[in-house]
Amino acid sequence: MTPSALMVLLLLGATPAAAKAPPPAPAAERAELLVSFPPWSFTGTFTLSIGARTDQGVARDRGSLLGPDQQVTRVLEGTQGTLTLRLRGASRGGFPQIVGRWTVLAGTGTYAGLAGGGTLTAVDGGRNREDRPLGSPFELQTLLGRVTRR
Repeated sequence: MTPSALMVLLLLGATPAAAKAPPPAPAAERAELLVSFPPWSFTGTFTLSIGARTDQGVARDRGSLLGPDQQVTRVLEGTQGTLTLRLRGASRGGFPQIVGRWTVLAGTGTYAGLAGGGTLTAVDGGRNREDRPLGSPFELQTLLGRVTRR
């Protein structure tokens, strides 16, 4: 750094170290997504909380958490924008019936520029008198994780 550039920085109240420091990393916020699907349906409802902000709307899935691929592209259409997620799950014999991970693919509105992901659990909506599931094993889903702005 030249002496004149150093003098300008000092006059502006900056230090040479501050001038070279990278910008701070964006803070990660907790994300909590609750999704409910009617039995064997791929369109349901959601409630999403990111930090102190909440949204709700329609969840639409392409793909399935059951079968050989066990991968879903989920589109959440809320009042604050659209958020697209990738879900990868695995069926298991215990409770919860499906576990997996999710990542953010894209977003519009409030969700533009989000990145992150977390864990997924999915269960059926309950049992009947014969102790059989009432519906599909992915009716009630909880996605927890952390997101940041890119």
